[in-house]
Amino acid sequence: MRALNQPVSWWGWHWEPPVPMSITELIKAGNLDARLSAMLWIAMERGASLIVAADPPSSGKTTTLTALLSFTPPETAVYFTRGMGETFALPPRSDSYPTYILINEMSDHIPVYTWDENARRAFELLSTGYSLATTMHDETVEGVVRQLREDLSVPAAQIANVTFIMPLYLGRLSSPSAAARTSFMRRIQEVAMLDLDGEDLSVNRIATWDGNSDSFEVLPKAEDREAFATWAGISVDELNAELEKREAFLSTLVSTGVTAIPEVNAAIESFYDEAIRPRPQV
Repeated sequence: MRALNQPVSWWGWHWEPPVPMSITELIKAGNLDARLSAMLWIAMERGASLIVAADPPSSGKTTTLTALLSFTPPETAVYFTRGMGETFALPPRSDSYPTYILINEMSDHIPVYTWDENARRAFELLSTGYSLATTMHDETVEGVVRQLREDLSVPAAQIANVTFIMPLYLGRLSSPSAAARTSFMRRIQEVAMLDLDGEDLSVNRIATWDGNSDSFEVLPKAEDREAFATWAGISVDELNAELEKREAFLSTLVSTGVTAIPEVNAAIESFYDEAIRPRPQV
């Protein structure tokens, strides 16, 4: 992806410097699995807009969002907002590639975050074809929607342009290993698609995490696969094939120890390069 400007405190303000993680590191840590990653890859490839949510600070919202941005095609343009004083000096949108508005957090907690008029402006731009990626403090899909509708007065029709809302789960590991970075476990709790239903919003949970088995269900129902395939502009058969291909690719990266962010990004870019310019058969 191509940055159109320099980020201003993308990671917010913390007592300790952030430790970014690649998508394969998140898979190894159990935050999501390769199948869910493959589904999100297909979405990010098409400029999906998403909100990653969790209530506690340092729960992995920005880490998750940043890792998912690696799935965007190389030509994708990204514009970092700066909170108070933001001008949204965006270039004209192109139909050839996604242009993302990246908002570190939608809240009024500190000046570098986005709220009130600037937040509403971001949703107005989203309705014109730009993509949006941000984080919010809340534990549920319904809580995020409530904040947007009641606290920010964003119209339901504009909220419906958000592809996914993804709440995270944060809990303590019962017996963390010595190699673990943290004593906490983080999981993508669910992935919800939004749609406009009259003057209201409908929520379709297309992927969920089961805390008892610590496993993910991804597009478990036929109607889930149909809804996602329709959004992606492909058939269900094509969706299944693309899921299998990307899941296998990511599983191979994990099993071969490709976890450093530059290496993962290079591998994903090579995947795109092969898809666009496949090697000639000998």
